[in-house]
Amino acid sequence: MTKKPFWEDSYKRPGKLDTFGEGKPSADVVAAVTKTSITPGMKALDLGCGEGRNALYLAKSGFITYASDISASGIQKLNSFAKEMNLRIESSVCDMRDYTYQVEYDLIVCQGCLHLIKKEEWQRVIAQMKEHTSQGGYHSVGIFTDTIPEPEDQQGLMVGLFKEGELLTYYKDWEITGSRTYTFEHQHPDGPRHSHSANSIIARKPC
Repeated sequence: MTKKPFWEDSYKRPGKLDTFGEGKPSADVVAAVTKTSITPGMKALDLGCGEGRNALYLAKSGFITYASDISASGIQKLNSFAKEMNLRIESSVCDMRDYTYQVEYDLIVCQGCLHLIKKEEWQRVIAQMKEHTSQGGYHSVGIFTDTIPEPEDQQGLMVGLFKEGELLTYYKDWEITGSRTYTFEHQHPDGPRHSHSANSIIARKPC
């Protein structure tokens, strides 16, 4: 990354969990929890969790939840909200490229972060996630594509934008239970409004 990520200042704001998605869990993560065979009590990892909107949802839903992010401020905010909500989350500050997988997970969530590292790096991360997923386990992955160029206010951050449909090719050996191609507009706190193009999948590892 060539400059300080915009989200760092937002992560440091106390009492608000609205940097991404207005603090609500990703619709794809909710779908993975409610429309698949994974159940509370299973192990879930939120890799690149940011300030924790998805990790908090997983823990609240009854999963044994692990969460990791490169941002110490993001993890600090996650831990603060988890304590306030009386939720147990095993969190760590770590670059996703260096994450040590502690167990085999029944669900791995990786939303909105793979395109922030180079292609050869996210290829390795996807391979590691797949390797450390239990048989019959699921991934919920969401990425940005280059269909819409990187916004001017975020130039230099998205060094690994995917091609349209490229994410699916890395899961051709898994069962795809959900897939979306979409564009959306949003505005981060104190930032300009802009558009992104995205792909997301829910995929199940063969038994």
